[in-house]
Amino acid sequence: MRLEGSIDAFSLPDIFSLLSMTKKTGGLHLRRDGAHGVVWFTTGALTGGASDVARQSLARRLIGAGLVSDDDLQGAIDRAVAEEIGVVRALQQAGNLDEGALHELASEHVVDTVFDLLRWPEGDFAFVVDEANPDDVGASRQVDDVVTEARRRLEAWGDVAAAIPSPQTLLSLAANPPADPELSRDEWTLLALVDGRRTVGEIVALCGRGDFMVVSALADLVGRGLLQTDETDGVVALARRHDLLARLEGGAVEIPGQPTPVDEPPAEPAAPVEVVEVVDFDETEAADEPAAPAPKPLASVRSTPRTPAPRTEVTPKRPEPFLPQRQPDHPEQPVAVAAAGGGAAAAPAAATYIERDPSVNKSLLLRLIAGVRGL
Repeated sequence: MRLEGSIDAFSLPDIFSLLSMTKKTGGLHLRRDGAHGVVWFTTGALTGGASDVARQSLARRLIGAGLVSDDDLQGAIDRAVAEEIGVVRALQQAGNLDEGALHELASEHVVDTVFDLLRWPEGDFAFVVDEANPDDVGASRQVDDVVTEARRRLEAWGDVAAAIPSPQTLLSLAANPPADPELSRDEWTLLALVDGRRTVGEIVALCGRGDFMVVSALADLVGRGLLQTDETDGVVALARRHDLLARLEGGAVEIPGQPTPVDEPPAEPAAPVEVVEVVDFDETEAADEPAAPAPKPLASVRSTPRTPAPRTEVTPKRPEPFLPQRQPDHPEQPVAVAAAGGGAAAAPAAATYIERDPSVNKSLLLRLIAGVRGL
């Protein structure tokens, strides 16, 4: 005969008491609006449970406590699939867990499960006789003790919900706590998960512990001023205020009541600037040479240095000759070509002409002649 009905007619504490007095073994399943929870009994004592059977809630609690390595977890998952047992049971059979720590976490998990299920306002229940607990690790709790602890938590839940009203609440670290913080190891673990972006529900899932244990600890940290439920004095607020100053430091500040300037499109690139080198000419030379073209007006001033054009392209060449050749004062006499040898005639020495006038400075005249020939 199956025990089933609605929790509107029979409260969960009454059902637990009935199963305990009759020392039943099996699983008590509760369902509502797609949610499915279960509590397992062994000879009337509570040995395990889950408020959501689709999740490995006890295994998640072990992971959140840092008691499982990656290799051990992978091996336990493979064994759980092959033998159709729970992951925690597989870890225990492999000897990868401390028995004392495992029993303590399993007992705490039973209380968290009952507390979560007691908050269901409605739903249906059904008891399956002799259904085995896949994660039975040997820990058990008496029904009266569990129900008493769960009811105490329900009474305190109102104050906890006042500090953290929703699982979607965002928490951030307080930048300036009112006093020097003193934290336990569990509190430090919670603070490490607060980053201003995770919700309270996400933090609870990462810890793997029940709602009451995590949310009440977070609410206590909020009451001590170490966490903020808004952005008035947290790390997010500090970053926002620094961003406001950065606008001033960057030179772009919006003045209240004034229209926001519209960014103008970038100007067209200026035409290349021609570099013209001015050369001074002699008045006589400038009269005979064509005038250089006037430089174009400078469209803009550019900071990039420009390499000037080669001098030969800008400065016009000087025409040669620009003056009639100068006639020598003493023209040389033609020299007869030697008839016998047929070779080139040898030029007579300059000294034979200079010696005709003893008053001439020979050295100066020689240099003058050499200069005239070089033109």
